[in-house]
Amino acid sequence: MNDEISRLLANRTLLKHTGRPDIPVPVLASLLLPKLFGERWEEKDRLSAVAAGALYAAFTAHDSIGQEASESRQGQLTVLGGDYYSGIHYRILAEIEDIPLIRRLSKSVTEMSEKKIRLYEHREGDPPEQLLSYIEIIEAGTVSAFLVERGYGQYEAAARHGLAACRLGAECRTLHEGGRTTFLDAFLRSGGIHGNTAAAARILDRCRLFHAGRLIEETAAFGDRSGDLVSAIDGIYGITEVASIQTGKEE
Repeated sequence: MNDEISRLLANRTLLKHTGRPDIPVPVLASLLLPKLFGERWEEKDRLSAVAAGALYAAFTAHDSIGQEASESRQGQLTVLGGDYYSGIHYRILAEIEDIPLIRRLSKSVTEMSEKKIRLYEHREGDPPEQLLSYIEIIEAGTVSAFLVERGYGQYEAAARHGLAACRLGAECRTLHEGGRTTFLDAFLRSGGIHGNTAAAARILDRCRLFHAGRLIEETAAFGDRSGDLVSAIDGIYGITEVASIQTGKEE
């Protein structure tokens, strides 16, 4: 499906200056969970999944712009690329005339954007739990909307927990490497952390392990369809990756 989405989003100028649209494997796997586990997969499901993937590419493009790069030619083209991908997303949904899905995805976009804004509003001493609750919506809002609206709600929790575990794992690695993200900047301002990176690493990894455990529970509930498939799905979300809750360093 990644190749299909890339073909639909292809634009010569964007490919030259910003590269291929970025849709991570865990997101693609989340969109395809029903098909992977043997559910009947119709053409409308495929097109809706492609549209959701295009929307995710738009988010990724917009989120990748740093403050310094925003005024560069590549930065401006990346922003335009995000707008272009979003337009492709709505064009696909309009062609299949899926108004309920458009409404649900539009609502998810609003909720995801609100949570991203709140990362900047997070004040010194605010509870870290607020930020951790935002991760599920920011990472899985689009996927959740697609799965629920297309009648595959039983897979929504697995996708949500899997994508949350992925994001928290990435934040842990960035923190360990001395990097910063908008999320980490806000998290380090939280009450009980106050800039302590070791404390932040412990909490983030504990939360990551919680979501990883829930993913395992949810995939096990799908039934004994294929143990190898369940293991492969868990691997895609990176839940076998162990990080020390003491230091945040990988062992």
